[in-house]
Order: sequence, then C-alpha cells, then structure tokens
Amino acid sequence: MEKTENHDTGSVELRFTGKEFKRAKGILAVLAAAFVVGMGAASWSVYSMASLRAENELYRNQLRMAEEKMDSLSQKIDNVERISGEVESMVNGRASNASSAEKTSASGGIGGGTTVPDRAAVSSAPAVETPGDLLAELVRMNETVDREMKKVISLRSDLMTRSHTARTIYQAYRAEAPSLWPVSGEISSGFGWRESPGGIGSSYHEGVDIATEYDMPVRVTADGVVTKTGWVDGYGYLVEVRHANGITTRYGHNSAIVVQEGQEVRQGDTVALAGSTGNSTGPHTHYEVRVNGTALDPMLFLK
Repeated sequence: MEKTENHDTGSVELRFTGKEFKRAKGILAVLAAAFVVGMGAASWSVYSMASLRAENELYRNQLRMAEEKMDSLSQKIDNVERISGEVESMVNGRASNASSAEKTSASGGIGGGTTVPDRAAVSSAPAVETPGDLLAELVRMNETVDREMKKVISLRSDLMTRSHTARTIYQAYRAEAPSLWPVSGEISSGFGWRESPGGIGSSYHEGVDIATEYDMPVRVTADGVVTKTGWVDGYGYLVEVRHANGITTRYGHNSAIVVQEGQEVRQGDTVALAGSTGNSTGPHTHYEVRVNGTALDPMLFLK
C-alpha cells in the first residue's frame, strides 16, 4: 500500500498497489463463494426437511388406510368362513372333508374319479417392504376375498338347489330311489372340493368314498340296468347302473366286476368286489349318484 502526504494541507492519502488490489478482490470472491455455498446448503437442508416431512405424512396416511383395509378385510374373512361352514354342513351333513381326510389312515382309502378338473393349490406371499407395498397387497387380498365370497355364495345357492332337487326326487320316487348303502363302512372322503388324493392341488369329488375291506361285496343301491363295466381312468374298475327317473349310480375302484352291461339288477344284488384300483390310496368304494347327468351328494339319498 502506498502513502502520500500533502505538506500544504497535512492530509494523508492511502492507495492500494495493483498487487494488493488483486489480492483484495480474490479475498472478496472467496467470501462471496462461501456465502453462496452456505446459503445453498441451508436451502437444501430446508428442502430436505420439507420433503422428509411430506414423505412421513404420506407413509402415515398409507398406514392409516392399510389399517382401515385390514379391518374391512377381517370382517369379510369372518363372513367367508361362516358361509364356508354353512356350505360344508350342506355338502357333507356331517364332519368336514378335512376331518374325514384326517381319518383316512385309520378308516380306509380315498380315491379320484371326477369330471371336474383339478385346481392347483398354489399360494405365494409377495414381499412387503413399504407401507405402499402393504396397502397394495391389502387391496389385492380384498379383491380376492370379494371374488371368493361371490363364488361361495353362488356355490351355496347351487347346493341348496341340488339338495331340494334330490329330496324332491327321493320323496316322489321313494321306492325307486338309491337309498341302500353299497357297502358297510365309514365315509373316508365326502362330496365336494377336497385335497386331491395325490396331494397336489384340489379336486371336486363327485361322490363319497366308503372305507371297507378288500373283496367285500358291493351292492347296487336300487333296481336298474347295468350300463357300463370295465376300466375307467381315475375310477379303476367301474360299474355304472341306470335307474328310473334319470338316476344313475357309479361304483368305483373295484377289485373285480361280477355283472355285465345290459344286465338287469335288483336292489341289494352284488355288482362288484371292493378294491383299490385306479387313483386310490386304499380299499374303499367310490359311490356316485347322478340325476340327468349331474352329480348330487349321495348322503341326501342314503338312509
């Protein structure tokens, strides 16, 4: 810095040199940059806090909506379980198929033989990492429950119609109805949806499985004419008998058949010997009752 003194006035003048002026400009530039950076950091901090608060509020809203969906879903599940219990009571008129299946090892085998395709029992639980994922999963579950509830209600209505039809036929044609048990024994698998005998998925069981011993006589349950004998996939050795009023009965998984197609039979006649042929896990008789081709629960006819 240069200093100039005026001897006449006594004043002193200070003046920066070129080098000092450049240095001062550099210092000011650094200070200005630091100020800008500081202001930017402060602004970003304010923005981040605001964004975090907004995100937390969104999560809280999603969790609140998820709790509301969970409550609604819980009520719907209770309704589905109640209706499902009613359907099981109408289908079996006794313990559920699950209870019957638990007795299989002790009371005899079960088997397949159905015109309704198997349906796979496959379940998967998607990953839920955020409240948003949870809400999406709850919405999906809610839609599933709605769909299943409609299906169960429709099934209940159909079963009520079938039950009414079967009871009407039984009352109108009591003497000709298939009311005799084909073999003596416990029901090892009831009518309706159940776990497949092979353990994969579920299938619609169009009859009842009656546990018995090998080679026990299988009796025809009403007067009629034998319309089918021989091996049928799933059923093993099968006997089918046509009765009056559009009724047919089937007897599956036999070890031997003792009648021929076209043969007339009377209620109580032996048509086969019990076995475990076809899709079967042990000795039993698979028994069906069909009215105009539609399978009905045989328990509606049996005494």
